[in-house]
Amino acid sequence: MKKTVLKIFIILVVFFATIIITANIINLESNDMTSEMAEASLPVVSLSYGETVINPLYGYLNDMDISYMRGSITPLSEGRRLGVIIDTCGEIISDFSFEVRSADGSRLIENTQVTGYEVKDNKITSDITIKDLIELNKEYELIIKLLLGDGRMVRYYTRIINPDEYYVGEKLLYVRDFTDKTFNKVLAGDLTKYLEPNSQGDNTSFGYVNIHSSFDQVTWGDLAPLRVTEPQLTIKELSPLTGSFITDFYVSLNDEDGISYYRVREFFRIRYSKERMYLLDYERTMDRVFTDEASAYSDGVIMLGINSGNEQLSESDDGNTITFTSAGRLYTYSLSENKIAYLFGFYDRFNEDMRTLNPDHDIKVIKIDETGSVTFLVYGYMSRGLHEGEAGITAYYYDASVNTIEELAYIPSTHAPDLLMDEVEELSYINSDGMFYMLAGSTFYGIDTRSHSVSVIAENIEAGSFRVSENNRFIAYNESDSVLLLNNLDTGKVIKIRSGYNETVTPISFIGEDLIYGTAKKEDIIKDRTTGNTIAPMYEVVIYNALEGRVMSYERENIYVISGEVNGNQIVLKRMEQDPDTGEFFETSDDQIVNSLDEASTKNMIETVATEKYEKLTEIKLKSANDASSMKHLSPKYVLFEGGRTIHVAEGSLEDEYVVYGKYGADSLYISAANAVKRAYEISGVVMNYRGDYIYKKISRSRKNQIMAVKEAAADEDRGSLAVCLDTMLEYEGYVRNSQYMLNMGTSVVDILKDALTDYEVLDLTGCLLDTVLYYVSLDIPVLVMSGEDDALLLIGYNETNAVVMNPLEGSIYKVGLSESEEWFMENGNRFLTYVKKE
Repeated sequence: MKKTVLKIFIILVVFFATIIITANIINLESNDMTSEMAEASLPVVSLSYGETVINPLYGYLNDMDISYMRGSITPLSEGRRLGVIIDTCGEIISDFSFEVRSADGSRLIENTQVTGYEVKDNKITSDITIKDLIELNKEYELIIKLLLGDGRMVRYYTRIINPDEYYVGEKLLYVRDFTDKTFNKVLAGDLTKYLEPNSQGDNTSFGYVNIHSSFDQVTWGDLAPLRVTEPQLTIKELSPLTGSFITDFYVSLNDEDGISYYRVREFFRIRYSKERMYLLDYERTMDRVFTDEASAYSDGVIMLGINSGNEQLSESDDGNTITFTSAGRLYTYSLSENKIAYLFGFYDRFNEDMRTLNPDHDIKVIKIDETGSVTFLVYGYMSRGLHEGEAGITAYYYDASVNTIEELAYIPSTHAPDLLMDEVEELSYINSDGMFYMLAGSTFYGIDTRSHSVSVIAENIEAGSFRVSENNRFIAYNESDSVLLLNNLDTGKVIKIRSGYNETVTPISFIGEDLIYGTAKKEDIIKDRTTGNTIAPMYEVVIYNALEGRVMSYERENIYVISGEVNGNQIVLKRMEQDPDTGEFFETSDDQIVNSLDEASTKNMIETVATEKYEKLTEIKLKSANDASSMKHLSPKYVLFEGGRTIHVAEGSLEDEYVVYGKYGADSLYISAANAVKRAYEISGVVMNYRGDYIYKKISRSRKNQIMAVKEAAADEDRGSLAVCLDTMLEYEGYVRNSQYMLNMGTSVVDILKDALTDYEVLDLTGCLLDTVLYYVSLDIPVLVMSGEDDALLLIGYNETNAVVMNPLEGSIYKVGLSESEEWFMENGNRFLTYVKKE
């Protein structure tokens, strides 16, 4: 009996010892195989103009595509001098040099070693002088290069300009003074002359204020915030009279729950005059830095506080797990387990310096599975961690069962962060099999995050010819003009949609996950004589569901659709009508299709609540109540792994695309110059091509201008008005052509201009407003205006009330009222052609 008891006792001891040892080993392995995100290490470079510190620059460990590195522009002081301040952040600087290159990076202008500089308290200060090899008022790229003690070469990029009468000091002083005065209502009194309060200003939220907000709103109402960091001032755009500026800083509020912190960003667009400064545009955003403390939860609500409206909420199919972003950080909350985890953010309570606060990145949640695990992307500039100092896309997987985050794949990029962010938002998707889909240039890639292999799904997809569903789950593009491919990225299944004999099929858009496409007969395709482009009038428009097939079609007798746009559950169709006798097409009214799309119902939602002092506050209304006192707060660690997860993908060229830059960076890409210019006009932005040339700027042009070198000319029997206009434009630039002969041979107007103006980029700006194309006239560039099928005139001047035209049909130059001109040009389709010099 005693032996039996002893045996049982020994077995139990061994059993429990095994459990304890195994647990220790598991814990040891777990501890060894996970870590915190590495801290930021790269120095920060700032520049100065006079006494003002401007343009904080963050370092890159890779060579970047210079033509798109447009984060800031730095004016040189008198004598082409520039102040450089380097915060070493504790790093040893072994070598300090700089390069000056052409705007597209193709031409090296200067490469200079910097030797004379001061070192004090981890700061290096130096005044560098750019050699007399650059032109006045022309943009170049400056690359500051620092060789660190550990052998890493770090590059810092900014555009530079040697300005002549740009009034930079006055503009910088105005921006700094405006920001400072908003914190003092007494001193802020003189700001009222710059503001334009009206019904467009929303005075119900401090999260977003603009030039149309009230004085009290701009000066923070009763919040009384305390500025806890000095504003970082960045010059985004600069011209002789105008400029665009951004300030970034943090403020704190002392409320009943303690001190809360907010990220603030201001945008200014101003115009200088000798009499006074004009504020053309102003906006300010304010976003609370969310902290997962108990005070943030109450009665089924997560309180985010004052926010600008950029927060994102995603949920699992059952609504039991949500993710949300706030001020550039990602959290996940499990309702069923009452636990919250801080998944990602470059800054936290232990890492809060200007490097980690850099906003040039974004987060996109791809999927939340039934276990509460989350797949998400971080893309843009990497401020710290494994890929610090790079631009790229990192795919992460948060495993809710073990509270760890694993990097699935990293795709580096040479594109500027703002441009990369725009590209990723256009299409990026990871399915449950770990396949990561993305577009890079004209190539559609599938990347296996498990095997790290890359496959090309489709090549040479023409920019603007593909369509992507809002959730990125479906993409549609042409295999040929008669075959349309609908790719379900969740399943990898591809559906082929074929047109009939001698027909073409074109994707128009998505409404939800339903594809909208149109079919056209090849015999109806029109070639525009002006541009040489083809228009395919679609006799039928179809709404197609991947599971059900055709769910709706639209077809009208003698009516053809040339484009469509989705607004909610409504599809707006732009149409043409065909004369049944002559077969000619002409524009007719738009039509709408209302789709009976069931809107996805959400179980958790973002709401706003009104308060007296703080005005609108943002909160997440949960589908069920939560108990703040028992909530678990998790900080996942990163899984360590052997080898690399970096996957290199050929990015392709953006040579055929125009980039529109808005207030804060790249806004959108277009293959059509007209669409790019229209977008830039809407957002007061600029348009650039791949060479770094300015295609368009929304600036305050001079009050009047006329191209005096253009003289009147008359059409006759041998030369029509269109040919006269073309010959006049070409002669103005020093070229002689027989445009009438070329027109008679069937050459398009665009091709005639391109054939002669080889040093210029010819722009088809059909559909743009008159006010837009006057920008070119202000630069002494004539604009050709089609006034009929074969008739044209030249727009060569303007003042505050009139446009000046050279009309060959009249044989004279004369003025036409701006409103009358606008109506006249609009009746003829606003068909404008012009050009810009290639730099």
